[in-house]
Formats: sequence, C-alpha cells, structure tokens
Amino acid sequence: MFDIRIICDPADEQAITRALTDSFDCDPIQSRPAHDGHRVRLYTKAFHPNPAALLNDAPDA
Repeated sequence: MFDIRIICDPADEQAITRALTDSFDCDPIQSRPAHDGHRVRLYTKAFHPNPAALLNDAPDA
C-alpha cells in the first residue's frame, strides 16, 4: 500500500480521479481545498497489484 497526494486545478479533479481509479486499486479519493485557496488536494491509498495476477494477464510471447 502507498499514499497518493496530488495538488491540482479544480478543473482537472474529475479527470485525475478517473485516471487514478482506472490505474490503481485504491480507497475512495478525498478532496480538500489547498492552502492557496485556488487548487484542490486529492488523497487516497493505493494497493500494489498481486504479481501472480500480472503474470496471468501478460500476453503470450
């Protein structure tokens, strides 16, 4: 497991959230205002994939 923290423009929040959930098995993404008042902070915990499952999904060479 590892933490992901992102500070981004509010207009990018939805696209970044979608990319994170498509790329990782992660907890729900929490959004909070950044200290500068213009951006948002996104927080989640992601989990490393099971190496055996990655091997099973690999295309045959």
